[in-house]
Amino acid sequence: MVLSEQDRIDINDLINLHGHLVDAGELDRAFELLTPDVTYDMEDFGRDSLHGIAAIREAALALGDANPVGHHVTNIVITGIDDQSARVRSKGIGIMANGTAGSVVYDDIVVRLPDGWRLGYRKVSARRAALGKREDGPREVLQRLRQAAIDQSAEDMSRVYAVDAVHEFPFTLPGVPSRLEGRDEIVNWIAAGWKAQSLKYERYRTLALHDTKDPGTIIVEQEAIGTSASTGEFALPSIVVLTVRNGQIAHLRDYVNVLAAAAAMGRDT
Repeated sequence: MVLSEQDRIDINDLINLHGHLVDAGELDRAFELLTPDVTYDMEDFGRDSLHGIAAIREAALALGDANPVGHHVTNIVITGIDDQSARVRSKGIGIMANGTAGSVVYDDIVVRLPDGWRLGYRKVSARRAALGKREDGPREVLQRLRQAAIDQSAEDMSRVYAVDAVHEFPFTLPGVPSRLEGRDEIVNWIAAGWKAQSLKYERYRTLALHDTKDPGTIIVEQEAIGTSASTGEFALPSIVVLTVRNGQIAHLRDYVNVLAAAAAMGRDT
């Protein structure tokens, strides 16, 4: 389908106007951008798709200061479907209030209404790896985490965790923290444990692995198999809830069996 030059100008303006209105907080003008039954697909970010103008507006308001302060759209490519619709692919750069930035790809379907072109569907996909490579998902990150623990490599462990990662132990032994915040605190605590304890992990046994509604989160039932200088061979059961963002651990909740951990270390509970 060949679009007219004016159609292309109008669609281009529509895509650009989105960033201006959102950044200005003029969400009440969303009807100028979106069809009443618009779908906004955010599943790549682990969120449900949004349906309708009101739902999109409410989600933006709920996000509050976590919204980007600047939406910059580039590389707009328009392909006609028929005389009433077209596909649009573009790149978005989001600038946060703290100066950090991220890149996404917008895949849109725009439709012609009596009062002009509107977005009827938008899929937002994060760009996290160069040259089209797919970043590690939670299963791959889990394997990297396990290997770093087996190798007792602080360097590899640092690559696994995000800078602002959180590692929690809902069940703990006396003297063991219940929450560690930030990559440095997490890795330093783990490395100190390697030096202070006589445990050596040799392999892991996966008992069950469960996907969740969030594609970046998995639940793992596992055993860490190894040897202890105090007690010999051990199997340390745990349930891990692992959330990965951008190929690194953002949040890990480790429900370790504290009685088994104490026994492996030769400690009384």
